[in-house]
Amino acid sequence: MANNTNTPNNSAKKQNKKNGKRNLVILILMFLLLVCLFVVQCQLNKVKQQALEEQKLAELALRQKEILDSLHAEQAKADSLKALEDARIADSLRLADSLRLADSLANLPKTPAINKDSLKHVRDSIRAERKARRDSIDALAKIEKAKQDSLNKLRAADSLRNSDKVPPTAEITPPAGRYYSPIKLKVKCDEIKCKTFVSIGDTLKPQDASKGIEYNKTGSVFFFAEDSVGNRSAWEEAKYDMASDNVCGKNAYPVPVGGKTVCVDAYEYPNQPDATPKDMVSQEEAARICKNEGKHLCTIEEWQAACRGKDGFKYSYGNSYKQSKCNTNTKSAKRSGRKTQCRSWWGMNDMNGNLWEWTSSTSKQHPDKFLVAGGAWNTNNESSCSESKFSFYPQNQYPSVGFRCCK
Repeated sequence: MANNTNTPNNSAKKQNKKNGKRNLVILILMFLLLVCLFVVQCQLNKVKQQALEEQKLAELALRQKEILDSLHAEQAKADSLKALEDARIADSLRLADSLRLADSLANLPKTPAINKDSLKHVRDSIRAERKARRDSIDALAKIEKAKQDSLNKLRAADSLRNSDKVPPTAEITPPAGRYYSPIKLKVKCDEIKCKTFVSIGDTLKPQDASKGIEYNKTGSVFFFAEDSVGNRSAWEEAKYDMASDNVCGKNAYPVPVGGKTVCVDAYEYPNQPDATPKDMVSQEEAARICKNEGKHLCTIEEWQAACRGKDGFKYSYGNSYKQSKCNTNTKSAKRSGRKTQCRSWWGMNDMNGNLWEWTSSTSKQHPDKFLVAGGAWNTNNESSCSESKFSFYPQNQYPSVGFRCCK
């Protein structure tokens, strides 16, 4: 019986002990919750306090700005009042000066004519001084504008110098060849502002060639050109043979052909410099004209020998076609000798282009047709010394065909 009584008591004690532990845990948890609430409340108070302080600082800054703006407005007002006061004082001083001047003039001896002249002199002096001042200002403005223009030109020149790397093209006049009287050498350039130079015999003594240099010596002449930005062409050589044995008379020069010497006219008929060459002439008429002058119409061999020169060039001026040398790319014939570079070594002008020229030679394939040589004003590179055609009947006249005589 005793054991049964103790068992319920032990169970009650155990239950009470468990309840006590549970209650302790609950108390601890409640305490921790209270601590957390306290910490959160402290943080909230701190944030609130910082917000209040920032609001106060912003209000203070706004107030300071308003005070500064007010001070600036007051200062501007004071400055404006001071400027008005200064202007008023200046006006008062000018008025006082005017009154003193009037009093002084009133106290002067009464000589109206003199006073008027004096006042007029003063006014004239003031006007002259003002005009001189304006003129001086205008002169300074003009000087400044001239400086600016000069700077702009220098900048433009520098820009052009930096972009232009192409050397100019130089041509010596008269061209290389045989001559029978002294000549004047001059070098031309294909650009507007260009310096030209020649050197006789070698390249060691260059001299200005823009005004012409008297020359009467067999030998080589070297030349070059330099443009406005410093680009310079290479040295080029022109060979001259200054002879004195012209046995052919006026406007005709000797040409060696097949072991003999033939006198060939220097120009297309009528064989005069700057004359209009004769076209619309048949081969028969051309042969008759030459015969009446004691000459004959050139054969194709004579004509080509005169054109090719001593070096046997393809064109009268060299082996490569150059459009600027002869009249080969225009709409009509030019006066004889106008294209000064279109001259063969022996002295014949306009043998390439300008007008086809009748010869006394017939075509081997077409014996009834005569050869014409040299091309016309519109044949471009098909105007070499060896260029010839045979589709021309001797009795026909053509607007692009002329002739020259030989002897």
